[in-house]
This record gives sequence, structure tokens and C-alpha cells, in this order.
Amino acid sequence: QGLSAMPKRVHPAAQAAQAARKRPARGPREPSSLGSSGSSCSGPGPGSVLWQPETGRARSSLEPSLGAENPSELLRRLLEPLQPADFLRKGWAQCAVALPGPPSRLRALLKGFLHDLSLQELLSESPSERIHAWLPPKGGEQSLTSIAVDPDAAVGLHEAGAALYFRAPEELEELLVSGIAAALGTGLAGRFPGDAKPRGEVETFICGRGHKTGWHTDFQHNFTLQLRGSKRWRLKAGPVEHNVRALSPHYSTRSNFEQQMKLHVYSAPSSTDFRPPDDFFEDSEEVTLGAGSVLYHPAGIWHQVECLEDSISINVSLSIASWADLIGDAFRQLLWTAPALRAPVFGLGTGAASDAAVEELLRQARSCVASVAGGDLLPPAARDSSPQPPQNVKVASSRLGEGTRVLPADRFAFSRLCVAVKLPEGHGEDDSSSDEAEGAPGCSPASYALHANFGNEEVASWLRVLIHLGGDRSGAELE
Repeated sequence: QGLSAMPKRVHPAAQAAQAARKRPARGPREPSSLGSSGSSCSGPGPGSVLWQPETGRARSSLEPSLGAENPSELLRRLLEPLQPADFLRKGWAQCAVALPGPPSRLRALLKGFLHDLSLQELLSESPSERIHAWLPPKGGEQSLTSIAVDPDAAVGLHEAGAALYFRAPEELEELLVSGIAAALGTGLAGRFPGDAKPRGEVETFICGRGHKTGWHTDFQHNFTLQLRGSKRWRLKAGPVEHNVRALSPHYSTRSNFEQQMKLHVYSAPSSTDFRPPDDFFEDSEEVTLGAGSVLYHPAGIWHQVECLEDSISINVSLSIASWADLIGDAFRQLLWTAPALRAPVFGLGTGAASDAAVEELLRQARSCVASVAGGDLLPPAARDSSPQPPQNVKVASSRLGEGTRVLPADRFAFSRLCVAVKLPEGHGEDDSSSDEAEGAPGCSPASYALHANFGNEEVASWLRVLIHLGGDRSGAELE
């Protein structure tokens, strides 16, 4: 069936940690019987970090092209036999979800996008500039030593026992990351400001029997697809809900230690361990993934992974923007409307930056952001979760908003975060190919770029739409 479960005993230290987080302590649990049919979808048990729904087995082929054609169907097939509504209500951002499936469900993925798992072809098509090779430890569970090499060296290192980590083909990455994000309803939060690239990637993991990745957390939400072989996953609840950065004690280097720990301690002041002691993990939950299985594991969850046999898997990692990202950029843009807040900081050693002066600046800052509304932050276009939402609108032929009913009593207001910039003639001709079926070729006589929410270091817009008007009359009316 692709999945198996093993009960674990409860360690006293872990019980105390759970109680401190106001989670009920767990006793030993019976092994799950996965793949049975007709069971109710009751959700994870109290205090559990792993959910193994007893709802049958996946039968539908996972077709990556659905990411562009029908994102909701892509997510349904990925989560099958679990219904997406149950997943979003009981699993998403709450616990790991393990789903069985036959290897045959991944045939279209392997043949159409992953070269039937040919290592040389996967490496040649990877967009990774360098391939990460994890060298095998000399004995026992040790921190990973990672080196970046070219594809030829990666093949040799893998033959010598190293595990490999690199990005999957870009076409697959665009389909899966964009499609899953769209099905989850992320809207503009599923893409980066400015270039609108998907916020996430698809990583390929190739490792031999016995390879072990030590305890760590991620800051992304992950969907792991086991393509070949099997892996044992151990999982334990993390200390930070919706963590901003990972904790990676499994690496031998500590280049990100301070960045990770300052955010960790700031988010959870009572938890100061970069890596908890071993006895903390003794009551972890365990699941084995076989070929065809899917594991969702949310950001912030501790996990350790061991290859039980030679293994290949891909991981779809989503780095969806947080509300802090979206609101923070909006607030900075609003602060730029005040000349005093745009002024450079100087004279900190003199009276120019007295407490009273700073308090006045804070008063102005609060005034700038006080009247922003939800409609400013999320106009309708920002909520569009299409894999490729329209970025070009030709007014003469557009049917966008045709179903909107406008009543005589309705009033309209300009968004405080939107700016329309009239473009010079000929500007943006490369952008003039509309996502809609009809429209005049080339840049129209009057074109505008509508920008929304660009209060970041790069002044990159979260939303940019080109508006092409059909002639002088339309241009005059907009003027």
C-alpha cells in the first residue's frame, strides 16, 4: 500500500514539553491500517502530529499538466483518496498527512517530466547551477557535509555513496508549484512581487540505502512524492507556529545559525534549543513511504528521514507569502506618502533625533496606515488564483468584470495602494500580447500600467496589470 506505521512510546521529557505547549500527552498508539475503504475521515488524533486518513487508496493518475489546465483537479489527485476540503480543514498547516498510493499513479509524471528517473538526464535538465552532494558520514548519525559540484562530479560522488539534491526541471516546477498554490487559493501571495515567479520550487532527492537526514525543520509547506524505493520518516511537533525560518542542526556548517535562532527565539522565547536533546524525540511518530505515496509536512515540524533502500523522491516546497509580508509592504508604501518619513536618518548624536521628534514621526506613521482597508490590500485581481492570471487587459474586447452588478447607490473609491502610470507610445510593446483572445495587435494609443503594493526594497509590485485602450476617445475619457 506504500505506507506503514509504527507505534512509539511516550517519553517523560517529551510529555512535559507537550504539556508546556498545552497539548495533551499521548500514549502508545496502535498501528494504522492504511488503504481500507469506507472509514470516516475523522482527522488526526489529539496531540498527534501525523495524520494517516483511512479513506482508501489513490486511483487517479497524477498529471502535472493539470497545474495549468485545472489546478483544483491537480490538488484532488495529489491528495487522493483524501478530499481537499478535509485536508484544508484538518491537515493544512496543522500536521503531517501521509497518503498511500500505487506506483502506477505517478507514471505520467515519470515518463513525461522526469525521464523515467535517468540520473544523467535529470541532472542535464536541472536549473540548479550546482548540484548539492551530501557526503556519507563516517559512522553513526552525524551532521551532513554538503558540497556543491557540477553534474559530472555529482554522478561520480553518487556512485561513491553520496546523496544528491537538486532542482527538478523548470517546466514541472512551474506546473506543480503554480498549480498547487492556485488550488490552495493563495492569489498574489503565491508569486513573488515584480517578476511574478512562483514562490516555491521542486527539489529532487536521490540517496542510497542507509542515508539519514538528521532532525531539522523547514519554513516551507511541503508535498513529498516518493518515486522509487522507501523512506522512514519520524515526525515531532515543532516549537513555533508558522515559523519564519528553518532550524537546520543537521548541517555541519552553521552559516545560518544566528539568522535562524534570532527569529526562533523571538517567536518562541521559552524555546532556546537549536536542536533539542535526543530524549525529546523518543515519542516521535513514524511512517514509511513507499513508491507512489505522498506526504504533506507543514512548516515548522521536526522531521528525520532515513532511506530504507535506494530512493528517489521529489519535494514540492511552497514559500507562500505571509500576511506580515503583504501588510508590511503595504504599510511601507503608505509611509512613503509622508515627506518627513521619506527623509534620511541623520544627526542621531544631536537633538535632531530627540525622543519627542521620533514620537512625532511615529504619530505620522500611525496616521498614514490608520485608514487602510482590506479592499486596499486585496483588490479583486489580487485574489485571482488562476495559474496565469491576466496581466494584459484590452478594454475594447475585455470581458473581465462583465458579471459585476452596479447599482445607482454604489460608490467607488481609489485604492490607497494603487497607482496608474500612463505609458509613452510604444512602451511595453513586448507586454502587449493579451491573455484574452481578442484585441488589436501592438501597443494601443493609450496604455497604462496599474501597480499595487510596492513598498519593498526593490519597489517591486505585488500586482501589475497593463491596460490597453482602443483609441483616442477611450484615452480622452480616461484622462
